[in-house]
Amino acid sequence: MKLLLQIFLIFLLIGCQSKENKNYESKISGKWIFAEEYFITRYDNEGFEEPPPPPRERLGYNFFSKDSCETNFSFFKINDTTKLNFRGHYSDVENLGRKTIYKIENDSLKIFNRSFNRWDSFYIMNLDSNNLVLNRQNVVIQKFAWVIKK
Repeated sequence: MKLLLQIFLIFLLIGCQSKENKNYESKISGKWIFAEEYFITRYDNEGFEEPPPPPRERLGYNFFSKDSCETNFSFFKINDTTKLNFRGHYSDVENLGRKTIYKIENDSLKIFNRSFNRWDSFYIMNLDSNNLVLNRQNVVIQKFAWVIKK
């Protein structure tokens, strides 16, 4: 009897986890614009407060079906780091566009960063019909608002 109860509980937990993941994917579709940003205070080994990362502008995402999304900023690739223009900026830069892919694994949102060929991972703190709150590496908490299309 105990064995049957344990097996039933395992299947119940597995079923709840997959429904929650599917729920994230259905709720995330649409356009999200940046609303607020909070920095989590961090300290170095000597006890001094570390400065927060620089603020990022033009944050926001547009999530489509089939795991594709579009960012409000473009991805760039520096082809030659030795070529600088008169302002000190790299002159051989390729614009990779704003489209990329994403995936949701458990309670993490992963967006592929085409500039660095890596996945940027965010912990989903809250996702409902109007708000998306993401935690990036316990350093920055970003809040987004869903844009209602008229």
